[in-house]
Amino acid sequence: MNATVVAAVVGAGAALLGAFVASVATRRVEILRLRANLVEKAEDRKLAALEGFLLAVNAWVDWLAYLEDRGWEGNLDELNARVRSRDEAYRRLLLLASDDLYRWLTAVYNPLEYQLKATYVWELRHGLPLDDESHELRRAFTRLLREDLIAQFRPEVAALRDPVHPGNERRWR
Repeated sequence: MNATVVAAVVGAGAALLGAFVASVATRRVEILRLRANLVEKAEDRKLAALEGFLLAVNAWVDWLAYLEDRGWEGNLDELNARVRSRDEAYRRLLLLASDDLYRWLTAVYNPLEYQLKATYVWELRHGLPLDDESHELRRAFTRLLREDLIAQFRPEVAALRDPVHPGNERRWR
């Protein structure tokens, strides 16, 4: 075999090897890009669930305060819409919550909301005078939303606050 043929075969082999290495590298980059895209979409859904719940539950509590001042007359449809919105946002949040947040929502938030509905909201709906216990329960629930719920939500969005933090790079592998 002459030198030209050997050089051509070596060159062709090198080209094929280079193409193979490039295709493997490109495939790896595409896998990384796909994973990053999936994580980003999941984080977007989680953030939307957190925000949606905060907005819905605060709108419900605000409307209860409005009803306390103005009365029920002609306002039941709006309350029902806010209750439905809160319930849907809560179910969505439960589906997307981390295990820790799920446990907190079912062990702390849900019992207090139930207690609020069984006392404050019930008295309000039936036109009964609201006692100090009911008012204190509404204040405790509002405090739970304003402080405790936010404290529970912060770890859920830690990667969104600092996406390049060393603890968050595992999300992109």
